[in-house]
Amino acid sequence: MTPVRFFGVCGVVLALGCSKEKSFVEPSPPLAAITWANVVPDTGQVDMRVVDIVSNAGFFDVNFRGTLTYPQGIEAGQRRIKVFMSSTDPAISQTVLLDTTYTFAESQRYGFYVTGFARTSQTPARQAVITTLNPPTPPTGQFAIRVVNLSPSFAGAVPALVDTTVHADAFVRKINTLPAGAPDIVNVGYGDMSAYVTLDTGRYRLALTPTGAATPVFVQVPVPPGALATSSTGAIGGSLVPGSVLTAIIIPRSVPASAAPQTRPSSKATDTTLAEASRRVSRSNDTVTVQSGSVTILTNRSQSKPDSTLRQSGTGATTGVNAGDVVFASGATQPEYNGWQVVIVVADSLSCNPTNALDTKTKCAATNDTATTRFRFRYRIAGTPASPATGTPVYRIFPPLGTADFVLPFVTFVVDKRP
Repeated sequence: MTPVRFFGVCGVVLALGCSKEKSFVEPSPPLAAITWANVVPDTGQVDMRVVDIVSNAGFFDVNFRGTLTYPQGIEAGQRRIKVFMSSTDPAISQTVLLDTTYTFAESQRYGFYVTGFARTSQTPARQAVITTLNPPTPPTGQFAIRVVNLSPSFAGAVPALVDTTVHADAFVRKINTLPAGAPDIVNVGYGDMSAYVTLDTGRYRLALTPTGAATPVFVQVPVPPGALATSSTGAIGGSLVPGSVLTAIIIPRSVPASAAPQTRPSSKATDTTLAEASRRVSRSNDTVTVQSGSVTILTNRSQSKPDSTLRQSGTGATTGVNAGDVVFASGATQPEYNGWQVVIVVADSLSCNPTNALDTKTKCAATNDTATTRFRFRYRIAGTPASPATGTPVYRIFPPLGTADFVLPFVTFVVDKRP
């Protein structure tokens, strides 16, 4: 039908009064559910959208490692999906990276992940990995998690792997427990998807090791904790929320010098002040304490006199971490202190002079008192290196769903089923 005839017919229909009654309700089409992820490590932003019908299903202006955390609706049936380069320049935005057709069943859940390389000289070539989700119903007080490996190479991993295509084992352990014993998920190669495992709720880290070995941990990330429902907000899926079902997606590093993001978290210094050298990175049995700095303040209880800073050491500031964050430590001469670690507690400490049983952060014993606060955090290690650490230790912070490190392979998460 030509445009002219089309509008002519519409005019006749309207003239005959064939408009919908105000009480008419458009029936909802049968829907499936879908999550999206861009795992193409050598190009810029992309748009993913349904092109055979008008649909709200899609994911736009998506950087490498961008994920739609919660599922959205997609019309059931055979859908044609294209992935375009994202740009305000029409010549670029019409560039098709992927064109695929798939039949979506009503009420079924899916993951649509674009993976591989955009550059024609690289293998594997870009492709759509479409997974069918059959989320379990976790038992009371538990959550479920599975792993999908979409990293064709672990190049850039620290410590470096001799075989960058090695299959991975995954240890999903509480933050105060080191990876050991049997892994929770085993032998996940590129393109593989594990079964779901169920675990008691709590704060967890996910650590990847080469299959069959508990070391080295070459990727470690915090599992998103989520949040329980309140009177005004719904629950956010995560390891602390019973009934949550998660997928952990293993993703490669950005290809160096490509259009994909190349950023990483900045390094944070430990306290290098000579007077605090014994506290910079110290060990008590298997627990390591890291200090970033300290501040000594003259505390005046008289309202007419403000407090004043007498001195500070190191950064003179908080560590920047929270319990459950993963940190990557480096620079210590003793290798046991380095590598992927998980923060088990933030241990800011206050000391007043003179001391008193009533000393707190807001009350010291005398009218004018000096209060020193040291900013510290703790993690656990295997081994008994010399204490304190030597060298120039630093750390990078990796909070749950926080700043990604595009220089290293990593893991991101989607929520398959809300609690």
